[in-house]
Amino acid sequence: MRWSKRQLPLLLVAGLACTLAASADPVSDAFDKYFGKLAEDAQAKEKLVSHLDTLLKLGAKKPGEGLRFVHDYEDEKAKTLGVEVVPTLMAGSVDAWAARVLELLGGVDESQTYSLLRRVITAAVLKLWLEGGQKLPAGSADKLKDVMLKLYAVHRLGSVQKGVMEFLHVSKSGGTSWCHIAQLNGCVTERYDQSYVCQIKAFDDKVRWLNMSYHMQQVPVYRVPRYVLNRFSRFGNFRRSHVVAACRARHAIVHHHDYNYYSNEYTVHGGHEGPANAHMCPDMFNAVVMRDPLKRLVSHMKFIMWTMSGDRGYNDTQLFNMMYGNRTADFWQHLGPAVVDNYFIRSLLGEVAFHAPVGGISRDMLALAEQVLAQFDLVMVLEQDVEIRNLILYYGVGWKHTLEEVHDKDAAVREREFNTTAYIPPDVGALLTAQSLDVELYEFSKTLALLDPVVFAVAAGSGEVPLKELAAASDTDDLHCGLLRGLNNSQILPGIGGTVRKHTGLLSGISALLRGLGGAGAKKPRARGSRTRGQGGAGGGAQRTLLGLGKWWARWQPQEGAGASAQQEWLWEEPESEEAQLRGRRALAGALEDDARVAARADWAGKMEILLSRAVQSVRLALPTWR
Repeated sequence: MRWSKRQLPLLLVAGLACTLAASADPVSDAFDKYFGKLAEDAQAKEKLVSHLDTLLKLGAKKPGEGLRFVHDYEDEKAKTLGVEVVPTLMAGSVDAWAARVLELLGGVDESQTYSLLRRVITAAVLKLWLEGGQKLPAGSADKLKDVMLKLYAVHRLGSVQKGVMEFLHVSKSGGTSWCHIAQLNGCVTERYDQSYVCQIKAFDDKVRWLNMSYHMQQVPVYRVPRYVLNRFSRFGNFRRSHVVAACRARHAIVHHHDYNYYSNEYTVHGGHEGPANAHMCPDMFNAVVMRDPLKRLVSHMKFIMWTMSGDRGYNDTQLFNMMYGNRTADFWQHLGPAVVDNYFIRSLLGEVAFHAPVGGISRDMLALAEQVLAQFDLVMVLEQDVEIRNLILYYGVGWKHTLEEVHDKDAAVREREFNTTAYIPPDVGALLTAQSLDVELYEFSKTLALLDPVVFAVAAGSGEVPLKELAAASDTDDLHCGLLRGLNNSQILPGIGGTVRKHTGLLSGISALLRGLGGAGAKKPRARGSRTRGQGGAGGGAQRTLLGLGKWWARWQPQEGAGASAQQEWLWEEPESEEAQLRGRRALAGALEDDARVAARADWAGKMEILLSRAVQSVRLALPTWR
C-alpha cells in the first residue's frame, strides 16, 4: 500500500500513540523519548538543567518582574499555581502536589492555553525525573499522567476559544512555508499570493530589513528600485498607527472579516514603549518557528542579494556589483543593522529593540526575550525531527498538512539561478560571532520545543485527539484551520468541555454595541484560502519618516515614529497593468479605511469599558457610605 505524503507524518504520530498507550508510566516514557539521550551526555544534561532552571525562574516571576505583561497570570489561579505551587514539587509529595495542580487547573479561565504554565509544570516534573536518575517516584505515574492530560485539555480548549493564529514570521525561518500550510489546512486570511506573505495590510507588519539612508549613499538614488523602497528598506520606521496595530484593534478587524490566520513579519506588540512592555495578543493563538541563527543570517543575506539581482531589484549586473561586490561585515552592519545583529531577540521585544543600532542588544534583553518566547502558544524549531514537528502541529493546533509538503523559496534553486555565495563577505565570521545572544536564545528554544511534545505524546497515548472530526477527515476535506475556527466554534466547544461564549453583562454588551455602530454592511461569504482585497496587488499606504537612531535608547524610554508621509505601493507580486493596479489601489484603500474605522470603534469601546469599570468600582466603594 502506498501512503500519501500527508498521511506519513500522521502515521508516525499514530505509532507514538500505540507505543505510549501500552506504557505503565507514559510520562517517564515520554521524558526518555525526548530527553533520554540528552540526560546520558553530561555536558548536554548540564545545559538542559540550566534551561529548566531558567524556565522555572520565569514561571515564578509575577507581572512586572521582568516583563510588564504575563498573560497567563492575569488569572489568579494560574498565578498561584505558577508562582507558589510549582516550586514546591519534591519527590516525597508528588501526589499532593499533583492534586493541587489539578484543582487549580480545573478553575482557570478557558480563554487561554496557559502555555507558560504548561511548560513550567512539565519542566518541574522533568527536573524531578532527572534528579531521580531518569525515574519518577514510585506510585506517581497515574497522578502525573492526569496532570499532563489536564494540561492538554486546557491547551485544546484555550486554542479553540482563541480561534485566530498570529504567526510571528521571523524572516528566513520557514515562515513562507508556514503560511502555505496554513492555506492547505483551510485557514482564512486577507490574501494568499505566490509569495505566501499572509499579512494583513492594515497592521503594517512588513519587514524592516534595510537602512535606506545608507543604501542611497551607495548607489544613485534614482537607481534604487521601487520594490526595494517599499518592501525592504524600512529600518528605523515604526508602525504607522499603534491604534490600528494594537491587540484590541487586531481582534476586532480579524473577526470583522472572519479571518482565522495571519502572519506578522515584523515584531511583537507593545515594544514601542520599551522592551519590558513587549507582549503577544492574549486573545490570539501565537505561534513562532525558531531556526539556527547562524544559518538564518547567511540565508537572509543571500536572499537580499538574490532579490536585488533580479527583475524586482537592480536588474543591472554592473549596479549590483557596485553595491555588493567586495564588501565587508561593516558594510552589512550599516545596510541591515537588524538583519545581522540578533534578529530573533529584536523580533521578540518590539519596535524599540528592533530598531536598536548594531551592538544595542544586551543580556538583559535576552532575559526578556526568553520570557516572551516561553509564553507563545506554539514553539517549533525548524531543525527538530520531523516526527516531533508533526506532533506539535497536529496536537498543538490541529493541522494535518505539514511543512514536509511544501518548500517555498527553495534556497538551492535560487543559488543555481544566481551564485550569491560569492558575494558573502570574507569576514562573515565577525557577523556570526555577533549572534551569540541569539544562539543562547535558540538553545533555550530547543528545550521549550521539547516540553510540549511530552504533554502531546501522553495525550496521544491515552487516545486523545485534537478533534474527532479532524481525526476522521480525508486528504480532500476542508480542515477549517484545525482548532482555530475564529468565532465559528459553537459546534465544537461542547464536545471538548467548553462554553459557548455570548456577550453578557453591562461592559461586554456595551462593547459589542459600540463595535457594531457604523459597520460596513453584511459580509459576503468567501471561499477558504481565497484572495481578497485588491487582487491586483497595488494599494496606498503611508510610510513613516526615518527615525533618528542616535538617541534611540534613552534607557528604554517610549519612542514613536514620525508622522505619515509619502504614499507607497503594495507590490507582493509581479507588476501588472496600470488599470489593474488602479483597481487594486481603490479596493485596498477602501478596505484600509474600513479597517481603520473598525480599529477606531474597538479603541473607543476599550476606553468606554475602562471608564465604566471605574464608575462601577466607584459606586461599589460608595455603597457602604450610602448604607
